[in-house]
Amino acid sequence: MLLPAMQSPPAIVSPAPTGQEAEGALLEAYDWGRTLPPAPKLKGLAALEYQWLRTAATFDPVQGLPASPFVTGRGRREADALRHLLKAPKDQIGSALKTLPIHESGTALALWRWGQIQVRQGRFDAALRRSWEDRLLGAGPALTRGYALRHALCWALGEQDEVRFSGIRSVADSTSEDILKGFQRLFGLLGGPSPVLRLWALPELEYHDLRLDQLGGTRTWICPVEDNPLPEIPTGTSWIIPSASGRLDERDASLSEPLLNEGRALADRLRPAGRSAFFAPSRAAFEDLGLIWFPILIELDGKGNIKALRMGDAAPEKP
Repeated sequence: MLLPAMQSPPAIVSPAPTGQEAEGALLEAYDWGRTLPPAPKLKGLAALEYQWLRTAATFDPVQGLPASPFVTGRGRREADALRHLLKAPKDQIGSALKTLPIHESGTALALWRWGQIQVRQGRFDAALRRSWEDRLLGAGPALTRGYALRHALCWALGEQDEVRFSGIRSVADSTSEDILKGFQRLFGLLGGPSPVLRLWALPELEYHDLRLDQLGGTRTWICPVEDNPLPEIPTGTSWIIPSASGRLDERDASLSEPLLNEGRALADRLRPAGRSAFFAPSRAAFEDLGLIWFPILIELDGKGNIKALRMGDAAPEKP
């Protein structure tokens, strides 16, 4: 008697992503700095909108313009308006920003990437920078609105502009409340003594509770270690290296094995170069103060009080 043949279970075929799901996956990969996912099989307008977003994420905002996949319709008009803005003379950018339609995620992402470079290279004055930030705060996907919020808050803090901070706060949504509270705390630090931080001196890995004016300089650079070579730290500037994991409870006075290994690895890099720094193993201590985006440059006055605080987008690229 023959047994019936075993039948393989039917293959499970995942449904094709919608245009919105595909855009979400691309934006997530972009945000995390990962390789963009393969383009999905979309049809019609959804395919054009996805292509526009992918172009916005990959075009060279210094040398070129994003190529428009739209032939007609609202998408074509919006892409043309963006391309016109990106090549407009400086005195026309402000008016072009006001009239730029932003219905497509690709338009917002391209505008963000281009404007970020203009700010970094000093091509935007304060008024134009704020107009660019405000346009991105008011339209586009959550990712670019979040980028614009971070950028605007960092610059308001760096310029010690509480009026600007209040204006940003009035248009931010409820999901940003924790970030706004952090910046409110940072504004409160300006002009006063620095908080006490729990730090381990490198390369010795010695534990200290210190204010910034006790670190040996009038400037403090807070930034993780990147690839070689080590950054040049100017005379009078102290370097605090935040932990990659930041797992230490801010009340602990000893390092657990993973953090101890991290500190030793940093010491091994600094010692041969004759360099020193401070290791900060508690992320919570920074977050409680509102110091959440690196790099951070803090300047002190002659009395050791905080004179200026530049963080994230508003911080210099080097100490």
